[in-house]
Amino acid sequence: MKKKLFFFAAAVAAACSGRYQAPPAVPSISLPAGADLRPYDAANPGLARPAQMVMLGGSAWVALGNYDANYAVRGPAMLASFVPSTGTVALTDLGGSDGKQCQEAGWVRSDGTMLFATCSGDINTFPETGTAIVEVDPARGVTRTVQTPVSPSGLTVTPARLWFGDAATGNVYAVDRTSFAIAAGPVALACPSTGNYQTVSDLTLLGGDIYAICSNSDDGVINRLDATTGSVKDHAAVGPIAVELTVTGDGRIAVVSGLDNKLRLVTPGSPLSVEVAYTFGGQTSTLQDVKALDQFVFTVASGSNTVQKIDLSARGGPALADEQNVGTGASPWSILPLDDSQALVANQGSNSIVAVKWAR
Repeated sequence: MKKKLFFFAAAVAAACSGRYQAPPAVPSISLPAGADLRPYDAANPGLARPAQMVMLGGSAWVALGNYDANYAVRGPAMLASFVPSTGTVALTDLGGSDGKQCQEAGWVRSDGTMLFATCSGDINTFPETGTAIVEVDPARGVTRTVQTPVSPSGLTVTPARLWFGDAATGNVYAVDRTSFAIAAGPVALACPSTGNYQTVSDLTLLGGDIYAICSNSDDGVINRLDATTGSVKDHAAVGPIAVELTVTGDGRIAVVSGLDNKLRLVTPGSPLSVEVAYTFGGQTSTLQDVKALDQFVFTVASGSNTVQKIDLSARGGPALADEQNVGTGASPWSILPLDDSQALVANQGSNSIVAVKWAR
């Protein structure tokens, strides 16, 4: 009841004072291709393959994988940046002097001043190249790079450390922000007890603790970790193929689980409390991302080429406020809300960024 009262008060305040409204974003942005992606072989360029996005300094920043239709890495990982209202794209090359120090960027996060990106690496090389965490100054470009012993999956920023997961195990690692060297790990998470693989799907910081998901097709487990040591303080089940998490406007954590098509809300505490908040319709498939703003949660489903806006404050419980299709074959991968009425969607299939205007 307290949560509903909170949301009602927030809604009244917003109606009286007016929430922030970002300038209208351009409808669609085609991301760089061909020679602009600095291919290793000019005859075989990659595709942008946009992944996660973040806002910093009035610009949107999106990680670019730079691999081809057969998932072969064709050039260095990059960040693309643009002002949403103008759409003019600039590129930051993360690859270093040989173009291979950072390959296939996936996550990008910010501390409000700097950017940090993960580099998943080129799995077709042996030993694998290009696995790294990169620090980027928006004005100067790449400032520091640390090679990682695993393929990073998920990333969260704390004042002292950058924590990231291992795409192939249930372990997490930390980079010390002063030395920019690996400072902790492998630290084992609580993971599903069955299944033939484990992966760390995503991490976030809330209330001084790290929250990390270890997941597979049997189940998913959210872990609450000490932000310094990484030691597990608590954990709880959050559903199979739990792919992404985000902090909601009321201080909970929203998790999307792709196999059972559910949105779960995790309430911090000891123990952690988990509830199924919303079950997506059968037409929604392959959930990929979740973000939150105010009382809303925004989700992406690449299989159905759809994006959703869910109102956590709806009477009777969380409800779908709007759902839109971003185009056949678009394969939406991530979403970045600009305000309550519009969001940017990164499409890996069409290699584009599109603006979604939500119904009010």
